[in-house]
Amino acid sequence: MTNKPVTPTVSHTYRRIVQRAGRQRGFTLIELVIGIVVLAVALTLITSAFLPQANKAKTPMYQVRATELAESMMDDILIRYYDAVNVSRASYQPCGDGSSDNSGVACTLAADFGPELGEHKSQPQQFNDVDDYQIYCNLNNDGSVNSSYDPKAALAFFTSAYPQYGVRICVTDSGAKFASASAAAATSPDIAKRIVLQLFMPDGDAVTLTAFKGNY
Repeated sequence: MTNKPVTPTVSHTYRRIVQRAGRQRGFTLIELVIGIVVLAVALTLITSAFLPQANKAKTPMYQVRATELAESMMDDILIRYYDAVNVSRASYQPCGDGSSDNSGVACTLAADFGPELGEHKSQPQQFNDVDDYQIYCNLNNDGSVNSSYDPKAALAFFTSAYPQYGVRICVTDSGAKFASASAAAATSPDIAKRIVLQLFMPDGDAVTLTAFKGNY
């Protein structure tokens, strides 16, 4: 005698569906709240660990851009004449007090460093000697604070391609720096001018370049 498979009735099928539904119930409200809290804590820990690394990754990029711009600007400054006297005479012949290092025609006094008549800080491409750039220093020629100095506004006169960057350029007589190499330098400031250029980055750090322009 052959055993035939028993076909489940509708009541049996309904009972199985109900049993499965009972075993596959959803999350309760408390479980959902706990899950959200755990996820929020995990995300907070992850972001606090990775965000500082992302910020640090920007620093080398800032430094590269700032260094490239600072070097380009310094090169542009150093191709200018040493002094306005050289410009007026159309000559690189040294100016100064008549010693063996210069020709006797007085150089511009440190108190008068800055753009000459017809030049303006908004057009640095018109500058013709290195001390014109003193206009972008945070200190006046007498050492007092330049209240109108704004590093971002100063850089905007040179380029608009570096938003959030800034620049400071200070020019001083530096004859004393060469006193050991030249006896005349100890008594005459008209040996060289010192240019200090600082390029400020968006993160607050700065690249500083220092160069000397000789009186020749």
